[in-house]
Amino acid sequence: MTIGGWILFGFLALCVLGFAIYLGATIMEDNKIGGIAAIIVGLAITIGMYAGFHWYYSSTASGQRAFKSQESNLGGGIERTVTVYSYDGDEIQRWTGKFDVTENDQETYFDIDGKRVIIQGGIIINEENEK
Repeated sequence: MTIGGWILFGFLALCVLGFAIYLGATIMEDNKIGGIAAIIVGLAITIGMYAGFHWYYSSTASGQRAFKSQESNLGGGIERTVTVYSYDGDEIQRWTGKFDVTENDQETYFDIDGKRVIIQGGIIINEENEK
């Protein structure tokens, strides 16, 4: 799970558990079993939220991309190879290392070995290397 996911889960869990404990304590004055049941329901909802967050970050493409992006941002990039080909299919240049790649409509760029590489034109293949 990403840091943002943990923060959101923590906030929601505190809200749900806080409400469940408040509700349980209020109900417990009149009915002990009802108060305990309210707290157990709050715990079950929190466990269900955790399962939902875990499923999202491990089983959906957007969740996995979010995790991969965070991993890249915190770890200084991803081990990858960027290759530029001419429009005829000839390899022009290749870079391999641990870096992040940014692209827009006009260019692709990245920093490697303390230098910025800006690519405009050509066919750019950006491959993540095996760990």
